[in-house]
Amino acid sequence: MSMKRSKIAVHTLLAAAACGTGQAAWASGYQFDVQGVRTQGSSNAGTAEAADPSTIFYNPAGLTRLDGTQMTLGATAVDPHSTFSFSSATNGSGQPVSPADSGGSYAKQAAIPHGYLSHQVNDRLTVGIGLFVPYGSKIDYDDNFVGRYYGSAVDFKSLDINPSLGFKLNEHHSIGFGVSAQYLDVKLSKSQDLSPVAFGTCLAGGGDPATCQGAATAYANQPDAKVHISGTDWGYGFNLGYLFTPSDGTRIGLAYRSFIKQTLHGSAQFVVPDNLPGGSASPLNAGIRTALANGSASIAVTTPESVSLNAYHELDTRWAVMGDITWNRHDRLQAIEIDMPTAQIPDRKVTQKTAWQNGWRASVGASFKLDEQWTLRGGYMYDQSPVSNSSYALTVLPDASRQLYSLGASYRIDSRNAIDLGYSYIKLKQASVNKTDDDYDSSNGSPGTLNGSYHTHVNLFGIGYTHKF
Repeated sequence: MSMKRSKIAVHTLLAAAACGTGQAAWASGYQFDVQGVRTQGSSNAGTAEAADPSTIFYNPAGLTRLDGTQMTLGATAVDPHSTFSFSSATNGSGQPVSPADSGGSYAKQAAIPHGYLSHQVNDRLTVGIGLFVPYGSKIDYDDNFVGRYYGSAVDFKSLDINPSLGFKLNEHHSIGFGVSAQYLDVKLSKSQDLSPVAFGTCLAGGGDPATCQGAATAYANQPDAKVHISGTDWGYGFNLGYLFTPSDGTRIGLAYRSFIKQTLHGSAQFVVPDNLPGGSASPLNAGIRTALANGSASIAVTTPESVSLNAYHELDTRWAVMGDITWNRHDRLQAIEIDMPTAQIPDRKVTQKTAWQNGWRASVGASFKLDEQWTLRGGYMYDQSPVSNSSYALTVLPDASRQLYSLGASYRIDSRNAIDLGYSYIKLKQASVNKTDDDYDSSNGSPGTLNGSYHTHVNLFGIGYTHKF
């Protein structure tokens, strides 16, 4: 490949990555597992096929099957349809939340890009680089969302830069290795009922419970305070792969992607209503503003590791079958803890239990070579949710176990160019929410209770392009 073409390929890859600034995750938890359109067509069952440079994400050992220099660019459009219905909700004072609605069209559409570049150094060594969006969520409820005291919006963005190499040990065995530089950018928003803040502030000032309860009732019908948390950070990890090829038409792969620990640093911004009971001279109002003062913020995040076993087998010159089983370690996330220290309150924090559990994802698929230009694909996947109990469900990451049905097609334009198309339909189980103050710890007021359920289905539309230089 000429130097000019190399620069064009790298610049194109960077441009694709730059588009990954807004996304919605529709795999377990906050993951986005569709990182190649060709693989999407089989519901992620075809990861051992290693047919294009997206194998950098799925199994870097598959790079050894790619000759010359190749580039794959793609994007998946996410079209979610989700509704929330509630049976009851109370604020921190035990009163029904008012005003209250189901949150409107809170699940947002998005496009998830990815780009990969591979280069065969010699008969044994192939190197590559991938840029993709591994995690994300985009949720934004209406102002009167009934669950706003637990969370009203999240904008979770990510980018992974993954240089990799594949090395062929012999004709049957290959290994792969990659390193990841991962960027996370998270913004969270919620509302804060002022009545419990007033109660806690009064107690901290030496008031007795009966007096403080009476003082807090004056704030029960006041407009909510708003809380906006943000943080960013880079973290680093790695991925490993092994590919066994007993024959030209059969491949068995094993892949591992590490966890990445990150601490996101940013700010905590509070918007407190101007007209509080008692006016500016009230000591209680001064205490409330101290409790809800702006400051720094930090959030510890450990993204999950995964282990995948997959296989691909050609039945004849036209038909191939494939499968994948993946284990995701989600139990590193047992709580979301946000530290927001100020000079007056150095230990100020909010902690919300999650108690996530580990989960399995399994998929099966098949492909059919229609002619020299067209290849058709289909697949099915079942993906376990990490949510262990409805008491720990998150309004900003509503999740449930899901089924994914996919169809795909590849069109070979000529010996150097191919286009991939994919469509997937995701159906999530009904996700119940039964939250109480017992699952939430905050020195700045309780969120009350929330009982309801989510109903969600999602359409994914993918398009990809592969070019051999």
